[in-house]
Amino acid sequence: MASNKRGEQAERRRAQLIDAALDVFSERGVEATRISDIAERAGVAQGLLYHYFPGKEALLRAIAERHSPLPIISSILMMPPERPARETLLDVASRVYALMQQERQAVRLALRDILWWPTSREVVMGVREMALGFLTRYLQSRIDVGELRPHDTMVVGQTYISVIFMPAVVGLPFDPYIPGAIEVILDGIAARSPTT
Repeated sequence: MASNKRGEQAERRRAQLIDAALDVFSERGVEATRISDIAERAGVAQGLLYHYFPGKEALLRAIAERHSPLPIISSILMMPPERPARETLLDVASRVYALMQQERQAVRLALRDILWWPTSREVVMGVREMALGFLTRYLQSRIDVGELRPHDTMVVGQTYISVIFMPAVVGLPFDPYIPGAIEVILDGIAARSPTT
């Protein structure tokens, strides 16, 4: 029982440190932030922060893991195979778009530092690669059952990611832009009936 309490307390402390790092990184940028700045924001000793995270890179990775859309994407794409691609892809887009609106601070951090700090770029590109992997496997599964015609799943997956990402970043509403763009994508890759 006591070890459970300690584990819960450690997890709460870890979350507190991740939140403090996100706040400070968002304000100052990763490179300009010192570990002491994060410790001060969290109200803890610098040594305690190092007990949980060896440095800024580990904190950045923890932020990405905590605020990533990957769990949403993978859980929806693994739903029953009889669900139509149109419905599935709109569901993913809607939930990822909503998450990006909710996690504006994490999105701002990713955009702010991706060009200037190599670890930020590596983390963001890692999330992108994993999302793209989920999407390409999903699209291939829909090709395999004849719902979609053969196409370059990597190109379509990247296009799909961009269709969600850009409107979310610039503040466009979900409707009509994202559903409209997904319709265009699907019209291009949908399997044709024998009469067309």
